[in-house]
Amino acid sequence: MIKKIMLLGAVALPVMLFSDKGKTFEFPEKPPFGELSANVSYYTNYIWRGEEQTGGLAIQGGFDYSVSLVDTYIDAYVGTWAANLNTNGFGMELDYYGGFTGAIPALEDYFSYDIGMLYYDYPGASSQDSDGNGPDGGAGTQGLEFLEWYGSVGISGLPADLGLSYYFGYSPTGFNNNYDYTYHNVGAELPVPSTPFTLYGHVGFTDSDTDGSLSGYGFTDYKVGVSTSIFGLDWGVEFTTTTGYAATGEDKDDTLGGDHVVGFVSASF
Repeated sequence: MIKKIMLLGAVALPVMLFSDKGKTFEFPEKPPFGELSANVSYYTNYIWRGEEQTGGLAIQGGFDYSVSLVDTYIDAYVGTWAANLNTNGFGMELDYYGGFTGAIPALEDYFSYDIGMLYYDYPGASSQDSDGNGPDGGAGTQGLEFLEWYGSVGISGLPADLGLSYYFGYSPTGFNNNYDYTYHNVGAELPVPSTPFTLYGHVGFTDSDTDGSLSGYGFTDYKVGVSTSIFGLDWGVEFTTTTGYAATGEDKDDTLGGDHVVGFVSASF
């Protein structure tokens, strides 16, 4: 009996060894630690802080990587984001950023924060002289790249699920050598009861000193919009406008400021 069992085992073992299929290589579904995410958007126009950047269709997208340092309270992140441009003689914006975000201790049900730095880059633009006489011609683009330090606070847990936010950005150089550039933004978001829609809006103020002068430029931008989610995508339409834009203070549709209606669809992964 023992011999029979041993014999069966001896026969079965080679069969098991040679019939077992080897595991195929598979890429991991996520990093060993942290989270990687991506986003892509399609806009009928790219409006940045009240200023038109494309004058037409815009494709935007980016990648983010975050790591939790202290659960709930401190997450570190880095990311990059890109968009096409059709203004100022160049065709692309490429941003790099990093910072820390989380909830404020003892107030985590109501307050969150985000601090970091953001570098605006315009590939191909730096080869042009500031007066537009470089080998590539154009309107002149040296000095457009700049680094912005930012901080924001979010408020939640309010009646009707109202959400509020405040953003502050500062750059010692600013866009196109607008020194001591600052940007303030107060935003709000409100879900519409018993509907899949959300209303949102903001008021922002840009201020700076221009290169070599004490008189800079300052203007206010406004945005109101409505968004919803359909088929796993975010859809929306928004209206933007400015007051006090440009040296003349005039706000017309044929300037970078003025009134604009924008539609968009976006996806996150």
